[in-house]
Amino acid sequence: MRVENIFAGKTVTLMGLGGFAKGSGISAALFLAPRVKRLIITDMKDAVALAAPLKRLAKYKNITLRLGGHDARDFTDTDWVVRNPDVPASSPFIAMARKKGIPVDNDVTLFLKLVGMERVIGVTGTRGKTTTTHLIHAMLAREFPGAMMGGNVGVSPLTFITKLRADAPVVLELSSFMLHDFADLKASPHISVWTTLYPDHLNKYDSLEAYIDDKRNIFRYQLEGDVKVVNADDATVRAQESLGSAHTYRYSAKRDQHAFEREISASRLIGQHNIGNVMAATIAARAAGVSDKNIRAAIRAFRGVPYRLELIRSRRGVRWYNDSTATSPEATMAALAAFPDTRVHLITGGNSKGSDLAALARVMRARAHTIIRVPGNANDGLPKGVDVADLPEAVAHAASVAHDGDVVLFSPGLTWLPRINEFKRGDWFVELVKKQK
Repeated sequence: MRVENIFAGKTVTLMGLGGFAKGSGISAALFLAPRVKRLIITDMKDAVALAAPLKRLAKYKNITLRLGGHDARDFTDTDWVVRNPDVPASSPFIAMARKKGIPVDNDVTLFLKLVGMERVIGVTGTRGKTTTTHLIHAMLAREFPGAMMGGNVGVSPLTFITKLRADAPVVLELSSFMLHDFADLKASPHISVWTTLYPDHLNKYDSLEAYIDDKRNIFRYQLEGDVKVVNADDATVRAQESLGSAHTYRYSAKRDQHAFEREISASRLIGQHNIGNVMAATIAARAAGVSDKNIRAAIRAFRGVPYRLELIRSRRGVRWYNDSTATSPEATMAALAAFPDTRVHLITGGNSKGSDLAALARVMRARAHTIIRVPGNANDGLPKGVDVADLPEAVAHAASVAHDGDVVLFSPGLTWLPRINEFKRGDWFVELVKKQK
């Protein structure tokens, strides 16, 4: 599609270049550089750490780099500020820009300012949003050639904005950090899905209420004629359904399975939580105009999302699952619940984001046959188990104790930041499992 250049002649400050190849920071930089008068890129990392994205930007002569720290003038003597969603919205530099009335966006809100909300399906939730987003996209793609997916799935929508067909729908996974800037946008997606709400990111928010309030923006500005999809099994999500003016559709994995019997029976996904994800995706896709035939075909073909209860290998009767994106207690509790009658050897351990680990500890004691703990500052809150030095030792120990019919589950329920993110640790786990002889 032809994109209007609302940035012509402007100086724009981009805060946080990031490290993902199609992530928010670098995608915003590549989109803005040919359209602005001057692009200031500021990041706490240095040029060595940012070598890969900087190489992609080398041809643009209108870029000023401010690396290894930030300069207040870049946030006051500018026309626009774009923040990588990973940059805390509470940053004093962002506050300086807002105080001067300078627009503050992230890559998603920039995309929406140019494209609008009418074709957009937004999905948020502490857990379930990624699988639901991928499922919705699989359904949309069968009905509407050219349907696109972006946001917190690791692909900025700015990477495909110029390729977007005029009639193509877009599904966006929206983190709380992305949704924060919707308060300035004062708009919410035409179809909005909220899967779950658990305490999370309390290392970046002052309170649980602040985290929830950012999530509320997915419903807050919806208009009559819009659609909201609400998980009725989650009391906190259900309490938000009065926000905005959209029509509400509710689903319950506990009570409504009969109404979605054909969709659920078509699914290959394991775990009670994934029944809810199938329901949410089905409702959203129907609201977007996808036929039941295409919805069910998409469900039958859908094998899940990498890093989320992903079956890596079956060897000597032992199934190895990669659930490395389990960075919250609730994620690991759901993963353990997916194997009710199976001996599970759980690889866990790591660092907390301020979450209470008491419930996770109880579930681990009840459901995990073996608890293998890699180092981390949260391990005192977990049941005692087999302590290992690193992931290779954890995989080796799991291989030594697992027998025919067992499951080895890599689902920490914790982060390993700042050392390694959930995707890299998942890749490491897969590599180690595939080397097992």
